[in-house]
Amino acid sequence: MTRRDNFLDRAAQRIMDLDSPAYGDERERAVFMEASSFGLTTGLFIGLLGAVVASVFGLLLLPVVLLVLTVLPSVAALWYAGRRGVNLQELAENAGSRSTTVNTVVVGAAMVLTFAAMTYTVLTGHPVLPAPSLEATPGEGLLGGMAQGALIGGMLGGLALIIGSVRDFRRTSRRHRRLRG
Repeated sequence: MTRRDNFLDRAAQRIMDLDSPAYGDERERAVFMEASSFGLTTGLFIGLLGAVVASVFGLLLLPVVLLVLTVLPSVAALWYAGRRGVNLQELAENAGSRSTTVNTVVVGAAMVLTFAAMTYTVLTGHPVLPAPSLEATPGEGLLGGMAQGALIGGMLGGLALIIGSVRDFRRTSRRHRRLRG
């Protein structure tokens, strides 16, 4: 059975760029994919934890956004694999792996806790725990100075990341052109 690539398939191919030398050899590619999976799984669990914490403090929109953001990578992975003829759900079911069950229980428990705390807030009109008061006036006092420094440092760090990445890309491109030419 052949399939026609649609816009999403072409976008995924462009984003993944699987022919890139950045993936290295076969062993490095396998480790890269394992590391990416580990990083995404860690991000999912942190997002779930963030949703639980936000809901306990009475926030209603943020936990929903965090839950959606934690589900999207899984949906994207299921779609990507499915378009390439691999059923990830079937793989997980056939494996009968303890880790798959643990992951599913953790996700389910985080969702139950999040929605339970949100339900409590909606029904009682107040959060499970009051949010801590963090009043910070930029540039005033210890907390204000820390906030101002963190914000400026974050912007400078992002700018340094962009500049460094572009510089490294150009240097690598020049090196490859010299080796080929």
